[in-house]
Amino acid sequence: MASLGKATLESQGTFADKNLMGQLLAYRKVVAANYVLTSSADIERKLALPLLVSTKLDGELWFLLHDGEWKLVSPTGRVISGDIEFLGEASKAGLDKSSIFAGELHVLGKARTRVADLSSALGAGEKADTSKIGFAIFDLVSSPTLSAIGTPYTTRYEEISKIASSEHLFHAVSTPTKTSSEVAEIFDREITGGGEGLVARAEDGRSFKVKPTKDLDAAIIGFIESREADGSLVVRSLLFGLLNEDGSWIPVTTTGSVGDTAFRKELHQLLAASVKASSYRRISGSSGVMYQLVEPRLIVELKCVDLQLEDLQGKPIKHPRLDYSADGWKVSGWSNSASVHNAVVVRLRNDKACTFEDIGWNQITRLIPIAEVSDQIKLGTSEVIRRQVWSKEGSGKVDVRKLLIWKTNKESAGYPAYVVHWTDYSSTRKSPLDREVRLAPNEKEAVKIAEAMIAENIKKGWSEVVK
Repeated sequence: MASLGKATLESQGTFADKNLMGQLLAYRKVVAANYVLTSSADIERKLALPLLVSTKLDGELWFLLHDGEWKLVSPTGRVISGDIEFLGEASKAGLDKSSIFAGELHVLGKARTRVADLSSALGAGEKADTSKIGFAIFDLVSSPTLSAIGTPYTTRYEEISKIASSEHLFHAVSTPTKTSSEVAEIFDREITGGGEGLVARAEDGRSFKVKPTKDLDAAIIGFIESREADGSLVVRSLLFGLLNEDGSWIPVTTTGSVGDTAFRKELHQLLAASVKASSYRRISGSSGVMYQLVEPRLIVELKCVDLQLEDLQGKPIKHPRLDYSADGWKVSGWSNSASVHNAVVVRLRNDKACTFEDIGWNQITRLIPIAEVSDQIKLGTSEVIRRQVWSKEGSGKVDVRKLLIWKTNKESAGYPAYVVHWTDYSSTRKSPLDREVRLAPNEKEAVKIAEAMIAENIKKGWSEVVK
């Protein structure tokens, strides 16, 4: 428990009411986490429908509820209670005590304030100037008659707009729009000069975050390849890393938005010659294929729409910390990080080098506050628990299929517990070597996946190769 001026700020997991906490987590998972990210360039294409549009504040999602007294509760179970301005105003606002309100906790100011300002305010202890902290209600999670999961937002907004505004507690004002040009006009007026973005909600339940794009320079540290119809290999997806001041690397994002076929072929030629050994394994969430790690020498300019500090459960995003040497890549730790969303490759930056000045991690930390926590970890050795090989002869060739299951022994570092790997080799195909990688939380699930692979792929004519 810590002080927040005259109020109390309790640590994660403090809020004890499991029923209420379940409602908050359900809201975050079903409603708050399902916003569609878009940039201002896509307003015309995506937002040509009636919307309620509000200016996004740069703060944190908290929930206002009554639990013996008015309190703020975060998605991670932190609690603000006691003598603080916005809770005092809540007690005088005539709010229904059985209702739960979602809102943005932020630092007040005429100029734009950032989430870093809120983090500093919450960490100031007894000296915190709480008069500068406000809570903007933007949604109704539940009430005796309404629910965020079952009631249209227009109806919920009508309810929260009845809340009398005070200095530290108020509802986020939304403007009704019918055309994309109206949304674009609001964006230009409110956001182009440096605002956080817009939130646009449709009657049918869809919600959009319209944000200005952010630019990053990053090194390509891995790639996945694919084969074109003519048999040529191209880059399918890229993995990017940023450089810490101490020389370690943070893998921050991947993207398949790389460019046209000619550029993908050019990149493949450049990257295929610089593949390096790696103890770090990164698998594509869409294809299940593993990234090949490469020497970090190619720099690209990226545009992205959003950066996030927390996952759907409100827990800090963490990424491995990697070391690179002539021997390749290895995992040396685990660091607080950020999710980079909707990254798009703009161009190669031949004028940039792999230095902290050009592709530093501070490109992220200057935009959002990330606690400097890096843990040294000792990774266990992977253990192969099942290996089977089958062959099939015919027409002067031998086809081979192989199954591997291994236990990673690296769960403490955030890796999956088990990996199932299927290899399919046929010399007469355009793509001779096909691979499939599946992840499993335990041995039972890993074996289930493996048996399904065998049933699908091993038919008449295949013979198991016995050691």
